[in-house]
Amino acid sequence: MDDWPARLKKFRAATRLSQAKVGRALGIAAASVAQWEIGRSKPMLDRLPAIAALYNVSLEDLCGRDLGSPQEALKAAKNHDKSVTKLPVAGFVAGADRVVIFQDGDIDQDGDVELPFAGYNGIVLRVQGESMVPRYKPGEVVGIHFPGRESLSLKMIGKDVVAKLADGQMVLKTVAPGPSPSSFVLASVNPMVPPIYDPEIEWVSQIDFHVV
Repeated sequence: MDDWPARLKKFRAATRLSQAKVGRALGIAAASVAQWEIGRSKPMLDRLPAIAALYNVSLEDLCGRDLGSPQEALKAAKNHDKSVTKLPVAGFVAGADRVVIFQDGDIDQDGDVELPFAGYNGIVLRVQGESMVPRYKPGEVVGIHFPGRESLSLKMIGKDVVAKLADGQMVLKTVAPGPSPSSFVLASVNPMVPPIYDPEIEWVSQIDFHVV
């Protein structure tokens, strides 16, 4: 089994989250995440459940034999009065092409979602559709910072984003390079869903995290 610095780095890389985004989601400095991944410090016990949820892995896999007891980590997190952030679901994002959704959602009907970490200052959206399965499943929530940027950029290639298109749709996709220089494609995990070439975008925001 990997030692804990390598394990933390591997799990973060699998979620395509930068150290800065992990830090933002957990309410800590990105430098702290970097210190974990080079073995200079360990995450506090009460943070482990939040990290496992952020990386979409089990607490047992995250803890391994060298980060602490999963049971003690859960107990520590439960006793930490700032370990949960409750946010209203601010809308819905379609994980399938050509699906129109309600940008503002129905807050009274959908209610709040509890995030297993503190300090997140973005918004959360609930996933609908199956074009991004298994990476994102219907009913999960994703976090973004609104309103994001007005256009796609080369730095976003390979990243998962929420984009509001010029026709009013809001979609969850992966940014890929287009057939010509400076062009982009919004692609799905499901190969049966056609990609969106050179999309006209009102705004786009990279995904900070996703949780069930």
